[in-house]
Amino acid sequence: MPLCRCGHRADSPWGFLLIPILVCAGCAPVGAGPAEPEPLTSVGALRTELREIFADPAFQNAYWGVMVQSVETGEIVYRQNAEKLFMPASNNKLLTAAVVLRRLGPDYRFHTRVAATGPVEPGGMLQGDLVVVGGGDPAISERFYDDNPTVVFREWADSLKAHGITRIAGDIIADDDLFDDVHLGPGWAWDYLDAYYAAEIGALLYNEGAVTFRVTPGDTLGAPANVVALPPTRYLKLETDIVTVADSTGARLRAERRPFSNDARLWGTIWIGQDTLTRYIAPHDPTLFFVTVLAEILEEEGIELAGRVIDADSLPEAERADSLVTVFVHESPPLGEIMTPFLKRSQNQIGEMLLRHLGVVDSDTGSLAAGRRVVAATLTDWGIPESAYIYVDGSGLSRYNYISPDALVRLLRVMARRPEFDVFYDALPIAGVDGTLERRMRGTRAEGNARAKTGYIANSRALSGYVTTLDGELLAFSMIANNFDESVDAAEYLQDLAVERLANLSRAGRR
Repeated sequence: MPLCRCGHRADSPWGFLLIPILVCAGCAPVGAGPAEPEPLTSVGALRTELREIFADPAFQNAYWGVMVQSVETGEIVYRQNAEKLFMPASNNKLLTAAVVLRRLGPDYRFHTRVAATGPVEPGGMLQGDLVVVGGGDPAISERFYDDNPTVVFREWADSLKAHGITRIAGDIIADDDLFDDVHLGPGWAWDYLDAYYAAEIGALLYNEGAVTFRVTPGDTLGAPANVVALPPTRYLKLETDIVTVADSTGARLRAERRPFSNDARLWGTIWIGQDTLTRYIAPHDPTLFFVTVLAEILEEEGIELAGRVIDADSLPEAERADSLVTVFVHESPPLGEIMTPFLKRSQNQIGEMLLRHLGVVDSDTGSLAAGRRVVAATLTDWGIPESAYIYVDGSGLSRYNYISPDALVRLLRVMARRPEFDVFYDALPIAGVDGTLERRMRGTRAEGNARAKTGYIANSRALSGYVTTLDGELLAFSMIANNFDESVDAAEYLQDLAVERLANLSRAGRR
């Protein structure tokens, strides 16, 4: 029996599809789809193909969990280790999104209150402090304002001026007490806490907790690179050491921050022919980051600040204001719009904010534990037992999360019958079109058809969602690989191949 170099059977029914798998020396380019195979005319034939796909020799040391079920009839199309627990990575976001939509509704908005502790004099002086009271809004970010992270704070400057405030005699105080002071998720690793995807969480979160750096080469070889920070802020104490080089293959650019400090560094090399490279650094302490940038932008807009920027937690109880006068309230986009970057782009901090907010609306406690209780109660109402999952954080970044493919498919089937389904479904990445599936399954019947949430952390790759067969039947599926030592591309190839075969199912013989 002929084998390719990675051990695939070249004479298998779809051997021409498996041979280019990305663990081979000569692999198909990412995003390139194979020729469309013939439709499958029976569930039995589909099961045979799926069984062989997930028995691929490249994953002989790995652990696959798979569940495929008809949304309409409940027929189990395929299962493999479906009731075992797997590390889901960002597939955990499916649980967070479903419960938040159920509990809050797509029209829910978050509110950030801007208040004062004293009167405004006729000359524009606020005789007191300006206090920003966090409402757990995850959307004060460039993502929601045309890639410009300063829009919201400039609008706030306009609002202050409209209320006659051009000078602040006191401090700008950040009140983040809506959430507790646990800013990181359990099981998050120390060695990526400076990365944007692990940014610290608080009831006041600005720009998803990160600074964006746009880096372009210098004009000549050996010249330092040009670095633009968005937002431009002094909060990070940034050191840059980036040299322009001629060799594109040797160019390397790193961004890092010392743990639990704001000493940051951009260093390495950039190719002289490069357009722009983007790097991110997540500062330490989201609350002070928020009010520091706010103060900087207010000053740019002509509002003078005599005092400091302070976290209310650092004030003695005697110095905290008994009453505040609201100046204005900032309102977020509706939750339905926030779902799109949360699921399509897999934005972690949105999930963490939403989970803590569940605790607030249920028990006035913005903590992970309070939010998890809401999630557990909702899943129980939906017939998903607590033995089928271990839900630790809202994003899936923690390696302490576990769930069975069966539980994920149950969730997907429940959501398909709920009034929030259209929002949930539309927020999922579309194969070959957008989000984290933009480059996958192109040129197949799954393109523009399958909608699914991806998930990745080291040695775990997950894909769960929906696909429609040639007969128009909606299938819910979950495919999770754990403990593999091959490339992530290889795991994705097998997942994509399986979803493509689901899209080609036609019991009626349609083409």
